[in-house]
Amino acid sequence: MKKFVWFVGSLLFAHLGSAQPLQEHLWQHRVVLLLAPDAEEAALKQQFNLWTATPEEVTDRDLVLYQLFQHSGTGPGGTPLQPEVLRLLTNRYGPVPEQGLKFVLIGKDGTVKTEQEAVVPMQELFGRIDRMPMRRSEMRRSKN
Repeated sequence: MKKFVWFVGSLLFAHLGSAQPLQEHLWQHRVVLLLAPDAEEAALKQQFNLWTATPEEVTDRDLVLYQLFQHSGTGPGGTPLQPEVLRLLTNRYGPVPEQGLKFVLIGKDGTVKTEQEAVVPMQELFGRIDRMPMRRSEMRRSKN
């Protein structure tokens, strides 16, 4: 009986893990999702250029980037997303806009901290993050 309970529990845990594609980032990273119709969307390109212009500040705040499009997407480092992961993310944080950009910031605790349908200036993003209690704690620890 114990083996059966363990087996069912393992299956349930595996299923829940696959239903939570951002689980690997929990308590490790802040996640930014950029949702756009495709990689050629002007607002997406603008946001991505802002992102890549501040790599040290992005790294310092433990940020990772996901880009979600109508039929494809990329994860951290530009790795292609599996169709099931794309579906789960767009179902939870979408929909993907028909035009423009949707910006979603998810904290290390896994909750949505902000959603905007516009390009977000990086200094605004950094300011928002730096006001979060967990980030303030991180900054205090790094001073010591």
